[in-house]
Amino acid sequence: MEDEKERAKAFAIAPVIPIAIMSLTGVPATLLIFLIGAPVAYACAVIIGIPLYLFFSKFRIYGWPYFALGGALCAIPVVFVFTKDNVPIVYNLQSFSSLALIGAVGGFAFWWLYPRKKFSENRVTNLPGLILVILIGGVLSYVHVLGEVKYIDGRTLSVTHPFVSEHDTVVTIEAEGETVEAWVPKGVPYRTDCRILVVVWRELFSHRKVYSISLYPDSPLAHQYEWLTIEAQNAISKACS
Repeated sequence: MEDEKERAKAFAIAPVIPIAIMSLTGVPATLLIFLIGAPVAYACAVIIGIPLYLFFSKFRIYGWPYFALGGALCAIPVVFVFTKDNVPIVYNLQSFSSLALIGAVGGFAFWWLYPRKKFSENRVTNLPGLILVILIGGVLSYVHVLGEVKYIDGRTLSVTHPFVSEHDTVVTIEAEGETVEAWVPKGVPYRTDCRILVVVWRELFSHRKVYSISLYPDSPLAHQYEWLTIEAQNAISKACS
C-alpha cells in the first residue's frame, strides 16, 4: 500500500516539475504557460508515461537514463501539435529538441521520486541508456543550436513580383549589407523599397543561410493580409517610396 502511494505521488508531481520551471522562465506569461502546459503534461504522462513505466517495471529497468528518455518520448504528442507544414525541417526538429528536454526533466524527476529507490534491484545496466542519452542529446543540441532563428533589418528592392502571391516565392532583397534571396510566404504582400524585418536561419545539413521576409515595421498588419478586411487590405500601400 505504501509503495502504491509513493508511485501515485511520483506520477502526480513529476509531470508538473518541468512545466513549473518553464513557467518561471517565461515571465510575464508565467500563469498562462502553467495553465496550458500542466494539463498537456499530465495527458502525455497518461498516454505514454504509464505504458512506459509498466514496460520498465516488467523488465525491472530502473536506471535514470531510461526514464529520462521515456520522459522525452512523452513529449511526442506535443511535437505533433506544434509541427507546422511547409516550413524548414529544422524548425520542427528544434521544437522537438526543446520539448524533448522538458520531457526528459519530467522523466528524471519521476525516477528520482520513485524508481530510484528500486535501483539496487536493477537488472539492466545504465550504460546502454547513458550512451543513448549522450547520442540523442548531442544530436538534439546540434539541431537546437543550428535551428536558432535571428531577426535582422533588411530592405525590399524594386523588382517585378506579385503584390500578394498564392504560393511561397523567392525574391531578391538587401540584408546584412548584401543582396540575397529571401522567401516571401504565401499571402504576405511584397512591398517595394520598404524597410523589413528578416528572419534568418541555417539549413540542417548545408548550414547555408536562409532568409524570409517577416514584418514591415511601417505596416505591422501587412503579414496578416489574408485575414484583413477588404478596406484594411486596400489601405496597405504597394511601395514605401
